[in-house]
Amino acid sequence: MVRVRRGLWVIPQHPEFSPYVVVPRLFGSEEQGYVSLLSALNLHAMIEQIPQVIQVVTTRQRPRLRTPVGTYEFHQIQPDLFGGFAPYSAVGSFEIASPEKAVFDTLYISTRRGQRFAHLPEMELPAGFSPKAVEEWIAKIDYEPHRAAVANRWDTHGHPHRKSRT
Repeated sequence: MVRVRRGLWVIPQHPEFSPYVVVPRLFGSEEQGYVSLLSALNLHAMIEQIPQVIQVVTTRQRPRLRTPVGTYEFHQIQPDLFGGFAPYSAVGSFEIASPEKAVFDTLYISTRRGQRFAHLPEMELPAGFSPKAVEEWIAKIDYEPHRAAVANRWDTHGHPHRKSRT
């Protein structure tokens, strides 16, 4: 057994263990998070790059957490943009952003954190990917300059963005 943090132990040798299964157990009852950004894009086979850290979206600022089983990086998003995730059970059980939400979250964070995700890896969009769903998430950003910046990043990466009526 390996201690991840106080009160949280895992068995990394267990055949169903993955560092991702730790994610839901990193939060108290008042907070939640889901795997997103490059971690989710990789799990959805949209990028080949394997992130060095497990990227988690939450509504609260949290420091990076280094553990014996993995490093977890937390990214804050405005509360009304927290969503677009579902259970994932291919490697354990945890919440993961949909492909569209993972793209949106990556664009959203890339416009907030200076050079963070400034050079996105080439993505292969899966069958059934909905550009409209990404645009709907963009339209929900409450701060117009940030909404425009995310829409611009979406346009820059070759994805048409329709002007939202807000």
